[in-house]
Amino acid sequence: MLAFSPAAERMFGFKAAEIIGHNISLLMPSPHAENHDGYLNNYLTTGKKNIIGIGREVAARKKNGTLFPVELSVGVLTRHDERLFTGFLRDLTTHRLSENQIADLQSKLIQLARHSAMGELATTLAHELNQPLTAIANYTLATRKLVTDLKPGEQTDTVLKLLDKSAKQAQRAGEIIRSIRTFVKHHENKFRWENLEDAVCEAVKIATIGTGNRPINVHINKPDPVPDICMDRIQIQQVVTNLVRNAVDAVRVKNGEHVINIEISRHGMRSVIVRVLDNGPGITPQIEKRLFESFNTSKPDGVGVGLAISKTIITSHNGYIRGRNRAQGGAEFYFILPIDSKAEEISS
Repeated sequence: MLAFSPAAERMFGFKAAEIIGHNISLLMPSPHAENHDGYLNNYLTTGKKNIIGIGREVAARKKNGTLFPVELSVGVLTRHDERLFTGFLRDLTTHRLSENQIADLQSKLIQLARHSAMGELATTLAHELNQPLTAIANYTLATRKLVTDLKPGEQTDTVLKLLDKSAKQAQRAGEIIRSIRTFVKHHENKFRWENLEDAVCEAVKIATIGTGNRPINVHINKPDPVPDICMDRIQIQQVVTNLVRNAVDAVRVKNGEHVINIEISRHGMRSVIVRVLDNGPGITPQIEKRLFESFNTSKPDGVGVGLAISKTIITSHNGYIRGRNRAQGGAEFYFILPIDSKAEEISS
């Protein structure tokens, strides 16, 4: 090495005086460190470029042995018939950490979606099945009373035992349903004072991952300062993710420019509003009638629980959520939250 910049000193922990004159393989992990001279000789002999002129992500090694990801670009120049190589590196540690945090957050949101979907389904089942289960238990107990009036006998005893077992199983099923319903009803949200803009931006980034080759223009607007609000950050991000993913799916079905606008602003003195607007085909009349009901979807592969989950979450925050078609085309979904979610419910 002939030169080592101050930025390189900070990145690797070596002083220039320590590293100049040594083989650059000192900055590489195995097996590249051992093979580097061979790579270089191969280029000098054949002229075939493997990394020169082409940016590449590689692992680098600090003075203390720690490995970290860098983006490496290598150039070559000739001076006085001598061939020199220059390397430009960008530390990707923070970038990779951010990606890992996004992946972890995405995993948490997916897990929450599954739990919320189960909660919606469990609540529905509890309501629909509780009455017939109660009836089964009552009918079984009534039948037992009738049978006891018969003359004792082996056959009568067997019937009584079977009816006892049926009644116990019916009662047990009812208890299971009630316990699930209680669990869902008394789930404690993790309310903390959070920065709403940061939470929304993270959720939008997740929702637009893997949107394909067709570009979608996503704009986040905050016309005025928004205060921190008391909320369950993961749950609110789940709502934003649902709404933005729906908007992405909507704009994809039409030709032309695909645009999604997210707006975050105050709504009066005590609440904030988040709006998601798209230029897709809008909400069909059939879907609009049952917009926030479970299993209501226009997607061929959709389950139809996203908006129902979102409504449950926003309601638990003492807020409300709405959806409607826009006069200029496309759809708008918005939710309003009180700054303190433990305050009195907002009137719609």
